[in-house]
Amino acid sequence: MSRISQQRLLNAVFYNVYGMEFCSTNMDDKVMLQKAVFLMREQGVSCGDYEFVWDQYGPFSAELSDDMKMEIENEDRQATVEFSSEAWTIMNRLKTAFAKDTAYSSRYWVEAIASVFYLKKYMYPSYDDAKIIQVLESKKKDLRNHEENIKAMNVLNEILAS
Repeated sequence: MSRISQQRLLNAVFYNVYGMEFCSTNMDDKVMLQKAVFLMREQGVSCGDYEFVWDQYGPFSAELSDDMKMEIENEDRQATVEFSSEAWTIMNRLKTAFAKDTAYSSRYWVEAIASVFYLKKYMYPSYDDAKIIQVLESKKKDLRNHEENIKAMNVLNEILAS
């Protein structure tokens, strides 16, 4: 059995979560892949050895950013990526959460969900959900739709409860 490249794995994750091909030159795709990989890791499925820090776009991994820039080799394009049942469950959970009806674009919706998670778990663990949303809105000028942020927090809590 041939080894799957990291780029092929990341592309497969993106396709399974978002239902479309990943484009390494598209900023929205890069942000959305960062958030999917982060949330998968936080639910126990690793897509690589990535550390995440708070960034202008929410949780961000420099190592993942580097891996996203690599092109898939031609011989690797047709390779099948085998995921565990746990990975499939989490990817389907994210796919459902990310497909919710929202006033945000897909990119900002995913960014809102991942950002409230990061703020809640890593930066302000003693804050309640309302205070986390307030912090989110103060830190991120593109995520200031209060009703959508409440919805994002509710969706995050649904993901975590599953």
